Amino acid sequence: MSETPKLSVVIPARNALRWLPGAIASLGGRMDIEILVVDDGSTDGTAGYLRGIARSDQRIRPLVSAGEGPAAARNTGIAEARAPLVAFLDADDRWRRGKIAAQLELHRLHPDLAFSFTDHRRFGEDGAALAGGLARCATFAARHAMRREGFVLDRDAQAQIYAEPVVATSTVMARTDLLRAVGGFNEQLSRAEDWDLWLHLAACGPVGCLPQPLADRLVRVLDPDGQETMLRRAARRRVAEAYAAPARLLDEDAPRACRSSQLALDADGAAMAGKRVQAALLRLSALASHPRRETAHAVAWDLLRGRQPALAQRGA
Repeated sequence: MSETPKLSVVIPARNALRWLPGAIASLGGRMDIEILVVDDGSTDGTAGYLRGIARSDQRIRPLVSAGEGPAAARNTGIAEARAPLVAFLDADDRWRRGKIAAQLELHRLHPDLAFSFTDHRRFGEDGAALAGGLARCATFAARHAMRREGFVLDRDAQAQIYAEPVVATSTVMARTDLLRAVGGFNEQLSRAEDWDLWLHLAACGPVGCLPQPLADRLVRVLDPDGQETMLRRAARRRVAEAYAAPARLLDEDAPRACRSSQLALDADGAAMAGKRVQAALLRLSALASHPRRETAHAVAWDLLRGRQPALAQRGA
């Protein structure tokens, strides 16, 4: 590819050959983009697959990372990006038709944006649809309920991103120069490095949002008491503590909302793992931290589902 692309798409891939072809296919056939697939120490044949597909698709540039995790892999892509904008796509996620065009247009209209994100749909590993992306963020959804087209968040964008998990990595498009200026993803964080970067970028410039669901995100079931969940929880807590003070200056309620949102994330994980009573207890904690009708409804649903096996056994 000789001409400078309009967009560099960075896809980190570690033993993701099962999903990677679908992720690449979801980008469509635009020839004004480059696709930087970073093989992060895969042992499943990813390297060979990339060599083969790169011969038939000149947009694809295979890169190699040392297996140090998604933060380092994405930073490898950022360093090699040739376009003025970088977008991120996880290997097991998908973009929907029109995402690239709509998001590029938003950045054209607002060239000072630090980054933008879109709404997204969530699916389980069995293909079942889960609660939607922005719909899970009650305060954000209510505040922007009348929005149908792309818009720029208010000056408290950092507090909005801090209070609720509104930004999904596979929906983000950001300025390449700014990503490099802030050092990209924090490689000292093994988890939550994406949330950390969006909060950092939100302090550097305006943030745009497309409220349409333009990406599909795979959500995997994790043991709510397992090591991976504990690591994620600790990393989120570390990021939350780091940004609590600036978020509070923008919105004094943001830290309380953040605590509630983090508990709700843990509750979602417990519910997906079938531990409904544990999920309900976590949601009760979230409700106590930040009372909301949606959380109360979720508590009731988890308790009802948690009782179903016992009720069925009693009826038998």
